[in-house]
Amino acid sequence: MKILALVLFVIGIGHAQVTVPEGTKLRVKLESTISSATAEEGQIVELIVSEAVKVGDVTVITEGARVTGTVTEAQGKRRMGRAGKLDFSIDRVRAVDNEWLPLRYTVTKKSGESHSLRTGVITAGVAVVFWPAAPVMLLMKGKDIVINKGVAFDVYTDNNHLLAGHGGNSTAGTNQTRVQPPSQQAPASQPPSSNNGSGSATVTVTSTIAGADIEVDGAFVGSTPTTLQLTAGSHNIVVKGNGKSWERTLQVNAGSTISLNATLK
Repeated sequence: MKILALVLFVIGIGHAQVTVPEGTKLRVKLESTISSATAEEGQIVELIVSEAVKVGDVTVITEGARVTGTVTEAQGKRRMGRAGKLDFSIDRVRAVDNEWLPLRYTVTKKSGESHSLRTGVITAGVAVVFWPAAPVMLLMKGKDIVINKGVAFDVYTDNNHLLAGHGGNSTAGTNQTRVQPPSQQAPASQPPSSNNGSGSATVTVTSTIAGADIEVDGAFVGSTPTTLQLTAGSHNIVVKGNGKSWERTLQVNAGSTISLNATLK
């Protein structure tokens, strides 16, 4: 009986629900340098988590997890010695269950604050930990604003998130975890069959911009390059990255192998 109780206790721990609380702090850093001379409004900004985030003993956001933002203002240097303008938002982070968590810039959500309407990191006064340390205005080259790769920011999760899988063993921020919408998951024992539309096909998706988001039938399924198992039938494939997108309607036959290379425009 003691052994049975111990086993049940261990199983209970493995299936305990883990919630990432709203306002959980994380530090993120830029993956590439951004310049007002080359950036475009709407362009995707790539960042990563610099320190793993835990709830209790469970890692809920891994070090190196992907973070994305959006350029909100970009204007190159102008005549009469006027400097360029540059600002961007930090929008979301991928947790270990491969779900995206929205982010904000303050510990406490302000009354009436809308996540979708927030300003960029500079105009919002987000907590910035430069690495290497240097004030924004000292990062000006000529009259263009440059924010260097490695600059770090402190941000916070914008809502509560119940972690799927509970154990925190997914490899978020990598292409090792393959998540598909339930409608696209076929039972492993189901044999491929092109006669009745059942079965699945292997679809490999690459893109001209590495790390672009892939959506299948409106659901996020991973980042390029990724190999998916899709059920037979018609599927809408959308690839997005750096403010550009690519879209195709794909007819999938059971047992087939398909390669898609998305040229983002």
